[in-house]
Parts: sequence; structure tokens; C-alpha cells
Amino acid sequence: MIITVTGRVTGKKLSTPVWFVLEGDRVMLLPVRGSGSSWLKNLVKDHQIELAIGDTVIPSEAKVVNDLQQVNNVFDKFRSKYRSMWSESYYTKRDVYVEVPV
Repeated sequence: MIITVTGRVTGKKLSTPVWFVLEGDRVMLLPVRGSGSSWLKNLVKDHQIELAIGDTVIPSEAKVVNDLQQVNNVFDKFRSKYRSMWSESYYTKRDVYVEVPV
């Protein structure tokens, strides 16, 4: 999936590929560097986000979640989904995830 957020300093649209987990009507995103991830810092300032898969683009408003128990639950979902490509070293800081209604 490609996400697009607005730069907190430049105001420009910035896009980056991310792994995701879909659960019901929400997409969960886990920033690789946790709260230190640039795209997350942008979302903290402006919660607007676009999710793109192929030609489908979904605009939405992201919710940043800092509850460590919930973060660990989401982390487990990512580990399960991406098990064949997974490395614990990918996610160096596990203090936040992002929830996006779709």
C-alpha cells in the first residue's frame, strides 16, 4: 500500500510504501521507527491521509494510537500476516500505530 500525507514543514504531499493490516473497516499501519518515523510526525500535525492500492485511492482521517497494549496487539497482527518476510529488526521502536477507517 502507498500512503500519502502532508509534510508538517513543507505542506507538500509525501508518499511512501507501507505494510498494513486490514481488520473489518479499518486499516492499521505500524511505523517502522515508531513515533520517530517521519510520515507519522506528519500525521500528528495533519491527520488527513490517502491510502492507495493500485488505482484505488481512499482519502481518510488517521487516528494515532499510543496505548502500548494495543500497539503490541497490532504488532502481533503484522508479524502473523508478514511471517515469511518478517524480521523483528524492522520495527525498532514499538510505541505507536495508526488506525485509518476505510
